[in-house]
Amino acid sequence: MLIRVFAYILLICTTLFAEYPKAYSQLGTPLFESSKKLASFKDMDTLTPEIEKFQQSILLVQESGKQADTTQEKEAMKAYLGELRSLQKSYDFLLHLIHKEIVKSIEKEEYKKFIRLTSTELQGLLEKKVIKNRALEFYKKHREEQKCTFLEKKIDEDTLFEATTEEFYNEIVASTYDPSKVKGKGKKSVSIYTTRVKNQIEVYFLNTNVYDVTVGVVPRYKNIKALNVIGDEFVLKAKASLHYATLNLQGSSSYGYSYFWIIGNKDAVHNDEYFYRLPYARGSAQRVSQGYNGAYTHKGSSRYAIDFAMPEGTKVYAAREGVVIRTKSDSNTGGYDKKFAKDGNFVTIAHDDATIATYYHLKQGGVVVNVGQKISRGEHIGYSGNTGYSSGPHLHFAVFTAKSAKATRTIAVRFKSEEGEIEELLQGHAYTAK
Repeated sequence: MLIRVFAYILLICTTLFAEYPKAYSQLGTPLFESSKKLASFKDMDTLTPEIEKFQQSILLVQESGKQADTTQEKEAMKAYLGELRSLQKSYDFLLHLIHKEIVKSIEKEEYKKFIRLTSTELQGLLEKKVIKNRALEFYKKHREEQKCTFLEKKIDEDTLFEATTEEFYNEIVASTYDPSKVKGKGKKSVSIYTTRVKNQIEVYFLNTNVYDVTVGVVPRYKNIKALNVIGDEFVLKAKASLHYATLNLQGSSSYGYSYFWIIGNKDAVHNDEYFYRLPYARGSAQRVSQGYNGAYTHKGSSRYAIDFAMPEGTKVYAAREGVVIRTKSDSNTGGYDKKFAKDGNFVTIAHDDATIATYYHLKQGGVVVNVGQKISRGEHIGYSGNTGYSSGPHLHFAVFTAKSAKATRTIAVRFKSEEGEIEELLQGHAYTAK
C-alpha cells in the first residue's frame, strides 16, 4: 500500500514540475495536464483502474516526446505522434466513463457527486450536445445549492455563441420587391430593377456597396415563364449590376421577389500562401488572449478569430493590404453582455482575393481611415478599444468571407513575426510584430 501511495505522489510531482515535450505540443500538453485533474477521481471504483493506466502511459509517452525533441529524427517523431494518438484514445474512453457517471448522478439526483464530476474542467467534458444540455438543465434546477464555475462558463459560452452570430459582418439584410410599388432602380444598397418590352421583362440586381455580397432569392411567379435564371444564390460584385432572369408573361401574370444578402463573396478563394503582419507596431509584443476555437466567443462562424489583449488606445496596423469597405467609430459603449453586440467600432478591409479582414472593438473616434481608401500592409488604421460585446480592452481580428447568403465563415491564416513564420497563434503566448 505504501509503495502504491509513494508511486502516486511521485507521479503527481513529476506531472506538476515536468517540462512537457515541445513536439506536437497542441495535442500532447492538454493530455499531460489532464493527469492532475483526473487524480481527483481516483477514489471512484468505476474510474480508478483506467485512470491509473492512463497516468502510467503518460510517463512513457513523455519520455518518447523528450527523445523526439532531442533527436528531431523523423522516425522518433512519427513514433511519438503514434503514442500521442493512442493516449488520446485512452483519454476519450475515460471521458466516456466520466460522462456515464454524470448521467447516473443526474438520474439518481446525486447533486454533490454531479458537482464533483463537473468541476474538473477537463478538456472535452460535456462537449457532446445531448449530455451538455441534460447536465445544464439539471444544474439550473439545483444551482442555488452549490454553484460550479465550469458549468457557469458553459452557460456563458452558449450565450456568447449566440452573440457571435450577431457581429456586424454576419448581419443578414432581407428585402422584398413588388413591381407594383417600385419604379426604376431602388434606393436600397442591394436592389432589383427591371426593363420591359411588350410581354418580356428583364430582371437585374444592383449592388451600390463598395464590397461584394452574396445574395439569395425566393421568386413568386404566376403565369410566368422564367428564362436565363442565374440561380437562387449568387455573388453580386461591388458597384455592379447583374442580369438575374428573363420573364415571359403569359396571360394574367404577376411576379415578385423576396431576397436576402450578406457581406462577402461565397466564391472567394483565400491565398493560403500569404503571411499576414501582426496588427500592431513593429517591434512591440502583444499577448493572444483568445485564439482559434477559443472557449469564450470563438465558436461557429468566428472559430478562426484572434483576440490580442492590448491597452485601449494602442495603435492598430493593417495586417494585409486592401481597400477599406466599412467603418464605425461613433460608439462609446461596451460590456460583457450580448446587448452590446452592435456597439463595437471597427475597420473592415477587402483583400485582392475577395476575402475580408475585420479589426473590431476599436475606441470611440479610433478609426483613422475612410471607406474606399487603399491601404498598404502595415499602415496605421485605428486605435484599439473596448467597445461592443467585450470583457476587456482588446483587438478582435479575423479574416472571413461568406459561405452562403445567410452565413459567413472565418479563415485560418498565418503570420510573420520576429519569432518567425507562425502557422497558428496560441492563446497565452505573446508575439512580436515584424
